[in-house]
Amino acid sequence: MAKKRTDAERRARQCERLSRLLRTLHLIMGPGRWDAAAIARELECSPRTVHRNLQTLSMAGVPWYYDETCQAYRVRRGFKFPGLEITKPESESDSDQAMLAAGTKTSEPSVRKLILEGEAFLDSLRKFLKTLKS
Repeated sequence: MAKKRTDAERRARQCERLSRLLRTLHLIMGPGRWDAAAIARELECSPRTVHRNLQTLSMAGVPWYYDETCQAYRVRRGFKFPGLEITKPESESDSDQAMLAAGTKTSEPSVRKLILEGEAFLDSLRKFLKTLKS
């Protein structure tokens, strides 16, 4: 007869699965070439488990794909879980943008620069659209 698992053992296994799932997401969202074998080595699991994790991510709405050019799994650019990202209203002032930029001090300088350049580009697009409308 099989030994029954305790609630604590079940919770520990669920935590391990969730941790592996989140680590899989972190790997494919980050830099590097992550195919099933590489992810399996990193997470110390089987490639089959990696494929199950990818299937679970799909069911959660994560738009991952296999990039044939670099032979790796990736997540589509700009993906964020709905409701988790902080959205910026269109009428936000320059002081709010400065505060937003100051809040990214913990980020790498290149990421901070990219965010600020993207915001500047967005502002220039808004100005361009206003001139077209008038």
